[in-house]
Amino acid sequence: MNKLISSFRKSLFLKVFSLSALVSLILISAIGSTLYNRLEDGIYKDKIASSISEGRAAIQFATYRFTIESLNGKPNFSSLAEEIVKSTNVSAAESGREVVLFNTKGLKLRGVPASLTSNFLEPESVPNALRKATVKNKEITWERGTLSYVNKRELPGIFVGGVFDIPKLGKYEMYMAYDFVAQERSIDLIGRSLWVTGFLLLVLILLTASIVLRMSVKPIQVAAEIAESLTTGNLKTRMSVRGEDETARLGIAFNQMATTLAEQIGRLENLSRIQQRFVSDVSHELRTPLTTIRMAADVISSARANFEPNVARSAELLQSQIEKFEQLLQDLLEVSRFDAEAATLNFTKLDLYVVLKKCIDDLSPVAGEKGTEINMRKTSERTLIDGDSRRIERIIRNLLNNAIDHSEGGPIDVTLEANESAVSLSVRDYGIGIEKQYWNRVFDRFWRADPSRSRVRGGTGLGLSIALEDAVLHGGDIKVWGEIGKGANFVLTVPKIAGTPIGTYPLSPSTDTK
Repeated sequence: MNKLISSFRKSLFLKVFSLSALVSLILISAIGSTLYNRLEDGIYKDKIASSISEGRAAIQFATYRFTIESLNGKPNFSSLAEEIVKSTNVSAAESGREVVLFNTKGLKLRGVPASLTSNFLEPESVPNALRKATVKNKEITWERGTLSYVNKRELPGIFVGGVFDIPKLGKYEMYMAYDFVAQERSIDLIGRSLWVTGFLLLVLILLTASIVLRMSVKPIQVAAEIAESLTTGNLKTRMSVRGEDETARLGIAFNQMATTLAEQIGRLENLSRIQQRFVSDVSHELRTPLTTIRMAADVISSARANFEPNVARSAELLQSQIEKFEQLLQDLLEVSRFDAEAATLNFTKLDLYVVLKKCIDDLSPVAGEKGTEINMRKTSERTLIDGDSRRIERIIRNLLNNAIDHSEGGPIDVTLEANESAVSLSVRDYGIGIEKQYWNRVFDRFWRADPSRSRVRGGTGLGLSIALEDAVLHGGDIKVWGEIGKGANFVLTVPKIAGTPIGTYPLSPSTDTK
């Protein structure tokens, strides 16, 4: 069932075909039902009208016969009644009618029974309501009912009745009963014909819809497959174009778009390769003169005690800027490795708590210079992971350095927590914070939320970007929360075992990690 639902959601053909089938079924059913009801009403109305007309004539003729018979000196009412009732020697199913004669008072007079019927029709077949209406109105009345015979056979039909006076006998009720057997056969035939016609019409509509849909949807399916192929890097795939209709125009436009896209991607890849080579070459070329400058700066710095105050201060600035320059070159080289997908990991079993404590011990003096206190809390003893110690340490240092730079002298809370599949490290500061719209941009290279803000301890602008790249290499990630005036919270999560997915995250970014 799930596969069927999934196929339906993914298939435009199935959606349109199902909608067409549903609409066609509803329309055919509505039209067929309306036509069937109208034909049925028309057939029954015609039968009822003819039955009333024929019944009126039969009752009037019987009245005339009884009146003429009463004029005889010795009237034989019994034989006449038998003749009138038994005038049809076949059943209603064959002749289409039956005759019923009742004495209004229920008396047998002069050999005429109180009730007399043709073909063993049950006298009780005549509806009581019809008999009462006939006697009361003294006019021709009618009502639909069921013709019941002594042999338990029943037929749907109509009863037409009237009252007449027979001289020397009194009042009698006469009813003509007509069956609807032929009409029901016709209606059944019409119904079956409508069902067959409707079914054939539905099949024809769905067959036509299927052909039209395949002609229309096929180019879309081909375009979707080619688009998916383009996303995988196969930029040479194209749609086949036939004719000059809208489908052909779609194919031509799609192929032109694919060609343009391939050309643009080629240019961008070439530009990216040039850029990566430039960054790598420049970084390597700068290392040699930088080493020489560093050696000279070390000599100058070691003798700065003999310099004048201004010269000594310049020697200190020179030393610190060279250190920043070296860090920038290292970061650029690392970035070039990420771009070239040449970064590798040397996995070992390491305790994340030990690495974290070492980083905090190393950076505590720097934090102390800014009046910042680093508070560490460990909630789990199971903090062993498969990781590259150099990269893991670099991630933690970058997160701590970022928190120190933006803590504004406030405390920094570091929390380490683990579960069965992963270990999370939360670094929470209470400094200037980050607006929600910039949460994802903090990992962009050289991006700064406030370009006008000067840095006391200037970084390279690549720390968080490199930290995220290192985390992704380990199969983990870094999530961030921040709010202006309330600080920021960065949470690093890595799997315990290399290559396994992270199930439940031990920690998530929030306003409070305690």
